[in-house]
Amino acid sequence: MTAYRTLLACLPGFLAVPLLAQPQIGGGNCSTATLSGSYSATLTGRSLTQGVTFLTTSEGIGSVTFDGQSKVAFTLTTSTNKSTGAQTLSGTYTLQANCMGVITITSGDTATLTLSAYNQGKDYLVTGQDGTLAFTGSGSVLPATCPTTLTAGSYPVNGTGFGVASSAISATYNVLGLVQLSGTNNIAMNLFVAANGSTKNISATGTYTLGTSCTATATLTDSSGNNYSLAFEFTSANGENFILGSYSPVGLFTGSGRAL
Repeated sequence: MTAYRTLLACLPGFLAVPLLAQPQIGGGNCSTATLSGSYSATLTGRSLTQGVTFLTTSEGIGSVTFDGQSKVAFTLTTSTNKSTGAQTLSGTYTLQANCMGVITITSGDTATLTLSAYNQGKDYLVTGQDGTLAFTGSGSVLPATCPTTLTAGSYPVNGTGFGVASSAISATYNVLGLVQLSGTNNIAMNLFVAANGSTKNISATGTYTLGTSCTATATLTDSSGNNYSLAFEFTSANGENFILGSYSPVGLFTGSGRAL
């Protein structure tokens, strides 16, 4: 009993001591200016039926620009289980001292995304919804200069996505393989795809075009005549690290790659 009385007597003193050892989650030195400039961007959306099966998917990769004050604009290549194409989203953002904030998309869609900055504003995360899709995404500061040529060689890639049949989602994809670049404009893709308990191989060849703003696009065809559209966003000045998205009538995925 003496020990319990001693502990109870000490509790007020313990409670009066500031909890200095507990860190503030998310930091405490952010402002809207923490995010400023061009960043890579992935933005993935999902919708489910009441039976908890996938109804729609949206797989976007590209870039986002924060102006350091309040305006934000995404430039994406976005694929769904029905189509692929360019997408521009814009609106406003805020960022509090704890490095948490909100992106409000008002053009190209109407969406609200929770925003988190970290690594001294060099990286960010988002999650949210537009009333139909639930979104998650991320990105990092893009290099100050973009690659003007791509080094020939093999680039390991991995990603996730979905198989598609007649524009409906038919399988979940986990993807691992290689993208091979010629250094001129030829490209080959050899992927192993785990889908619904089995593994299949996708091999396709084609050509690529290096664009501006750290981007490239490619069109490939496999032996069955399926066409694949690839979009790249390079996250290093020498082009040896990138995020990518792939779309075809039989499947789509997003992922990342790097030089061997």
